[in-house]
Amino acid sequence: MESAYTESLHGVKRAVKRKGGQLASDRPDTYASRMDVLGELLKDPDAQRRFYETLIEVSPTAIVTVSTELIVTSWNPAAERLFGYARDEAIGRHIDELVAANDEVRPEAEAVNEQVMQGNVDLVTRRTRKDGALVDVAIHAVPIVMGDRVVGAFALFEDVGELVRQRRFFESLVEMSPTAIIMVDEAWVVTLWNPGAETLFGYSAFEAIGAQVDDLVANHPDIHDEAEAWSAEAWQSDSFRRIGRRVRKDGTWVDVEILAVPVVHEGERIAYYVLYHDVTQLEQTRRQLQGRVDEQLAELLRTGELARFLPRQVAEGLLAGQLRPEEPFERRRITVLSADMVGFTELSETLEPEELSEALNAYLREMSAAVVGHGGTLDSFIGDGILALFGAPEDVVEADQAWAAVNAAFEMRSRCRELAASLRAKGIPADLDIRVGLNTGHCTVGVFGSDIMRAYKAVGFAVNVAARLQGAAGRGSILCGFRTYALIKERVKALEREPLTVKGASRPVEAWEIVDLIGG
Repeated sequence: MESAYTESLHGVKRAVKRKGGQLASDRPDTYASRMDVLGELLKDPDAQRRFYETLIEVSPTAIVTVSTELIVTSWNPAAERLFGYARDEAIGRHIDELVAANDEVRPEAEAVNEQVMQGNVDLVTRRTRKDGALVDVAIHAVPIVMGDRVVGAFALFEDVGELVRQRRFFESLVEMSPTAIIMVDEAWVVTLWNPGAETLFGYSAFEAIGAQVDDLVANHPDIHDEAEAWSAEAWQSDSFRRIGRRVRKDGTWVDVEILAVPVVHEGERIAYYVLYHDVTQLEQTRRQLQGRVDEQLAELLRTGELARFLPRQVAEGLLAGQLRPEEPFERRRITVLSADMVGFTELSETLEPEELSEALNAYLREMSAAVVGHGGTLDSFIGDGILALFGAPEDVVEADQAWAAVNAAFEMRSRCRELAASLRAKGIPADLDIRVGLNTGHCTVGVFGSDIMRAYKAVGFAVNVAARLQGAAGRGSILCGFRTYALIKERVKALEREPLTVKGASRPVEAWEIVDLIGG
């Protein structure tokens, strides 16, 4: 527009000079100086007229003026390009003969003509070209008033064909889509309801538009609060996806995948598109499969097969729906048992892989039985190492969990020694024993892992301390931390050992060796 402005300014200068006018300044041609010069030039009425005529001539927007009888009085080059009529063809003719020659647009054009003489008009509509083709235009028209009398009208026509084509394309996609597509405002009031939504939910667009969407499709008390919470969450999100249940007009249920995306105007969210995709069949299939899995898991648990792969408490918790990977972790005080076989390295050097595997399985089987027999949960096997939890997932009083862990440790030691004796009786030089570390403290417990594999585990400083106590224990020894000892000291014989330095601890960790049990 800088070149158009410059051209119009030079045109006004020439007009003033032709009339013998004088300019009061001749400063360099900067923007500020040009504005000053323009102010001086436009003091002359002829210069004013010439200036605005020039702007109209160079405008890329079609600009037309008409008399009160709607006879064209001016027609700029942009109007020639838009409608196909030369200036000489247009001036003196009725505006509707030019741009509303089609019976399809004539009635609407006549209504607009009446309105424009009474006030401003802004609309997007269609008009005709000289060749008979229709063109989509945005019209801004205002009456021309001199004194108290309307003497004509001034109209701007902007070609918006490409924008309208894009809008119609997306509208047709929405109309033809088998997916339910709706638009809602900030209050989640429906402003658009496509045929797919009519088919899915049973409400016509007339019934749905103006209603609150959750009052339409989530009007059952079992889901209404959840639906409103989802709507509030979606409005704050850049994208939103959930699978849930909604209600049709006839009261039947439908499983839907819900997708919501914002409509943003000038950086502000003004509406949301919400897509509902019917996944009833998929959800029914999923529930059937889940039911079969639950039945099979229950059978495995009943026959004892599941216990070979999962701790009993974890298996029962999964079947009862008490352990879910998406639920938050829990902070709980538990007793951790860390055990390790002594003599396994030497044994592995003397046995064939098959014999070693058999011996290791026998050891782990015996150790697991001792842990489970005292109410413990197996956290993990790492080679010949065992990590077990007491007090999770089932909540157990601290003193009881510590006592159960100590009893499990003594039974594990006894079973390990019996296994070593049976192996020696078979001619296998097994000099096996275990060492155990016990510690009571706060841990985070829950289901850890990924979509590929998950496990119920405990993490925390108390686990690290139990492992350090086990590492510091001698052959056949059972070491425990101070809190574990405090909970069981009346029921055991114990000797205080040298404190341990544990990474992450602000001071040495007290250690006690449990020598014998004196209570049951």
